[in-house]
Amino acid sequence: MALKSIIRNEEAVSISIGFILMFAVTVIVFTGVMISFYSLSRNIEKSAMEESFKILGSGLANKIATVDTLVNVSASFGATVESIEYEFRLPATIAGKTYSINLTNTTHEIILESDNGALVGSPFSVSNNFTERKFYGGAEDYIITYDKNGSKIYIDEQ
Repeated sequence: MALKSIIRNEEAVSISIGFILMFAVTVIVFTGVMISFYSLSRNIEKSAMEESFKILGSGLANKIATVDTLVNVSASFGATVESIEYEFRLPATIAGKTYSINLTNTTHEIILESDNGALVGSPFSVSNNFTERKFYGGAEDYIITYDKNGSKIYIDEQ
């Protein structure tokens, strides 16, 4: 009789199933929280890079416009400008990630892009010819040059 009562007793089964269910629910909730924190941190990193790109792009557009304005103002007073050089620095990385700078001549836009999907375009305006170029992260020192031959403004790494 004692053996039959042990076999029909289901108290141990319900405790074991309860433990397994609670453990499974805890693992699922913990995994969901970790995934949401990971995606949240990636979105924060991307938006921080986009804000930095906006600042960087508008600063670079101002530098290009400064060189163009110096050439035009000098020419309006009858001066001849042979060459102008404007040296500046850009950070090698932003938020620990490299980025590329694409200077387009057709749309007159500075496009900054990172491998995590951050992408920002900053318009610029020049009245002289502008040589388009694409730079990849790593270099920090750049120079904007105006050359009288061809009346061109271009940017190079130093």
